[in-house]
Amino acid sequence: MSTTNHYRLAIVGPTDMVSGFQALGVEAYDATNSAEALQQLRAIKKISNDPADERTYAVVCVIEDVLQGIDQAEYAKAVEGALPAVVVLPGPAGATGVAIERLRLLAQKAVGSSLI
Repeated sequence: MSTTNHYRLAIVGPTDMVSGFQALGVEAYDATNSAEALQQLRAIKKISNDPADERTYAVVCVIEDVLQGIDQAEYAKAVEGALPAVVVLPGPAGATGVAIERLRLLAQKAVGSSLI
């Protein structure tokens, strides 16, 4: 019995931003808006939870720009569970506040009041 896990990394965002990560072994998923990003996150989650599929993603990075305008409830459904962990990365223009807002909401939910 093998105890070695072969987890994968993925990144979701516009092709021009995520294609460079492929050289590092990260699987790139194209998304130019929030609807496409949500669709890609759902697809990655489905792949990771399918026992017949050998691809299991440990971490999915999402470019912050494509998360703007995404419904919080739909996003929460798409990223729930232990794997894959979803990490939000700033876009080329820098942080837009989407990631910190999501972090603030998570902290508020966990603690019961706003800390950030």
